[in-house]
Amino acid sequence: MYKHFLNIFLLLSTVTLVSQNFKGAISEVNQDGFHKILLSPEVRSASASNTNYFRILDAKENEVPYVLLNDESSMQSSYSEFNFENVNNTKDSVTSIVIENKNKQKLDHFTLKIANTKVKKTYTISGSNDKKEWYGLATNQVFYGLNEAEKTTVEQTFSFPLTDYAFIKFDFNNKESLPLQILNVGVYKNQFSTVSQVEITDFKIKNTNNKKNKTTQLSVTFAMPQHIESMVFDIENEVFLREAKILVNKNRTIKKRIETYQENVFNFELHSGTHNTFELPYIFEKEIVIEIENNDNPPLNIKHLKFFQKPLYVICNLKKNEAYEAIIDTTLQKPIYDLVNFKASFNTDLPEAVITNFNKIDTQNKVSETKSFWQTNAFMWLCIILAILVISYFAFGLLKDLKKQN
Repeated sequence: MYKHFLNIFLLLSTVTLVSQNFKGAISEVNQDGFHKILLSPEVRSASASNTNYFRILDAKENEVPYVLLNDESSMQSSYSEFNFENVNNTKDSVTSIVIENKNKQKLDHFTLKIANTKVKKTYTISGSNDKKEWYGLATNQVFYGLNEAEKTTVEQTFSFPLTDYAFIKFDFNNKESLPLQILNVGVYKNQFSTVSQVEITDFKIKNTNNKKNKTTQLSVTFAMPQHIESMVFDIENEVFLREAKILVNKNRTIKKRIETYQENVFNFELHSGTHNTFELPYIFEKEIVIEIENNDNPPLNIKHLKFFQKPLYVICNLKKNEAYEAIIDTTLQKPIYDLVNFKASFNTDLPEAVITNFNKIDTQNKVSETKSFWQTNAFMWLCIILAILVISYFAFGLLKDLKKQN
């Protein structure tokens, strides 16, 4: 019984030791009222992109209620819907979404509203002016199912080279999974300029050209795992069209053996006629590999590669000259605050506060301070000494018995 209790305690102790805790100060508050606080890439990384672990505490360590703000409300008002028809070809296992570009606008993306899913799809994009002859825009693209925790639908942006075709068609391959439910198709006008995105800057790039495979690999390593939502290439070459993909390292178990492999999470096309700006599926990684197919062309001269997150804020009520701190504790669960019911009533033009001096807390020291005596080094040495005494006692007893027999 004691042995089982000891094992359970040690297991709980291990869980406590691996928890991740971070803390930072909130900048000086100069007025009473609601403030907007940006969650920087460092904060979001520390929380493993899970805001359930985030808290704001006052000087007495009481929680300060907050509500999350994605700062995308200005984008929603500029959403423009397009008419589309959904055609299921069961013979070829293909679902075609034919979108009408009535005014022949110049377009380089569509945002599709899709019912939550976890399926993986390959798709192609083509354009036409008469719905008879179709011309390729993008081929062999991969879509990884997304889902919203609190919604039944999700929005995903699909990019392609700038075009003004009267009709644009998405062909989704259904051979490996059931069709997607496409609920809406539209465009967010001025999508990238409306929301000022937050740049992720703390990373290193290793550029490797493989002449045998005719590829370029950009190994991107971040200081900490990051939630990457978009990326932008600045390429100096004048004319180019290259297929590319993002790979991430994954582990899998094969016959009780752990094997590392690279999983393709996003396919895209680098094109001299576009801005080469890409919205990404959910990626939270410390390292990614971007592989570019050069074929028989010289490698691209990439001047800059930038990564971004959409801004994520918390709104909370702060008092002038009061001290506050922001913490990350991975043992916490999602907070339930009344404030979330009044999210729509907040004006986004609020005074801003900043999280500063954000660092990891050494939780191991805190755990050791609360250890019982039997968990301390002193108790361990006491046990060793007692064991030596017991062994010595029996050893001397054995020697005495041997002497008597002789």
